[in-house]
Amino acid sequence: MPMVEITVAKRRYQVQCDEGQEGRLKRLAAYLDGKASELARQSPQLGEARLLLLAALLVADELFDAYDEIQQLRGRLGQEARQGEADAAKALERVAERLDELARSVASS
Repeated sequence: MPMVEITVAKRRYQVQCDEGQEGRLKRLAAYLDGKASELARQSPQLGEARLLLLAALLVADELFDAYDEIQQLRGRLGQEARQGEADAAKALERVAERLDELARSVASS
């Protein structure tokens, strides 16, 4: 497993990751570092542990918001799919009725 050096809150860490995940791990660490840096600028008196905890909570909050949005979109997609199926069924019924009319018209001729 490869070792990757990341920096979060001005501290360097050596972290192991799966093969091929080095870039992703570095991007994740950079994102977390950005949150920690933002908090450190706003509240310079925060200790390292509290800073990292708050940064992790901010990221978790964003994650939960994203999950909620995904669930809402899935629900909306489901509703739209059900409406599309109902519309298609109505259209098929109209086509079937028209075909019946044409068949009766041809049969009576």
